Amino acid sequence: MKRIAVLIVILSCFLVTSSYADSYKKSRHHGYGLDKKFVKKVRLALKNQEELGLSDEQYEKLKTLKMNTKKDLIKRKAEIDIIGVDIKGNLCEDPIDKKSINKLIDKKYELKKAKAKALVEAFATFQTILTDDQKKKLKEISRKSHFK
Repeated sequence: MKRIAVLIVILSCFLVTSSYADSYKKSRHHGYGLDKKFVKKVRLALKNQEELGLSDEQYEKLKTLKMNTKKDLIKRKAEIDIIGVDIKGNLCEDPIDKKSINKLIDKKYELKKAKAKALVEAFATFQTILTDDQKKKLKEISRKSHFK
C-alpha cells in the first residue's frame, strides 16, 4: 500500500512539474518557441517576396528549407514524445528501474539538444540565403507586422 502511495506522489509531482514547465515556456515566449520563430520568420520572407526582392532561386531555397526543417522537427518531436511515454510507463513499474529511466531521460534531453542545434543550423542557413539588404528590409517588415 505504501508503494502505491509513493508512486502516486511521484507521478503527481512529475505531472505538475511538466505542466508548469510547459505553461512557463509558453508564457515566457508568448507561445513561440525557437521552432515557431523560425517558421514564422521564413513564412514572412516568403510572403513578402516582392518587397524583399527575392530571386526565384532564393524563394525556392527558402521554401525548401522551411519544409525540410518542419519535417525534421516533426520527426524529432515524435521521438522525444515517445521517450516521454516510455519514461512515464517505466515509472509505473514495481520496483522502479532507476537506471533505465535515467538512460531514457538522458536520451530525451540529448534529442532536445540536437533539435535545438538543428534549428540554429536552419537559422544560419536562412541568413546565408538572404543578402544584407534583404535582412534589413525583413527586420523592418517584421517590426511593422508586430504593431498591426
